[in-house]
Amino acid sequence: MYKIIGADGNEYGPVSTEQIQQWLAEGRLNAVSRIQREGSGEWKLLHEMPEFALAAPPPPPLRPAPINLQPVAVSPTNPLAAWSLGTGIAAIMPCCCWTVVLPATSIALGAIALSQIKQNPNQAGRSMAVAGIVLGSLALLSGLIFWIVAILNPIDPSQFPRGFPFPR
Repeated sequence: MYKIIGADGNEYGPVSTEQIQQWLAEGRLNAVSRIQREGSGEWKLLHEMPEFALAAPPPPPLRPAPINLQPVAVSPTNPLAAWSLGTGIAAIMPCCCWTVVLPATSIALGAIALSQIKQNPNQAGRSMAVAGIVLGSLALLSGLIFWIVAILNPIDPSQFPRGFPFPR
């Protein structure tokens, strides 16, 4: 008599040898089904039991899947999208002399890149173009705020010590 662990994970038995052979013939058991001889306390695979070795031969060894060595086509990145991102990163850095030029360039390049990517869906770089537009817009907004504050609050040179910022 034997106990079986079914495919559902439940334990069945005690089951006779004839019943196990019938289940093998019906396909309800296979070579890797778990089985325990009653009273042994040790679970084995069905094909490891000598009395079922012929009825349930061991499964064939697993072969690794063949490796596909075909080259993968990589979609080219739109160069204007990359330039948009680069100028957007440069524009967001605090630099007063590029307050309008670099952010506007980043926004324009990003808009052109998005238009080109829409016309040619095989091109990559949409996220770079969007990031360039966002960074350029933030830089333009912060630059405008800087100049508005600077114009509305002029610096009085008499507030600084003589020779500022370079001491004599």
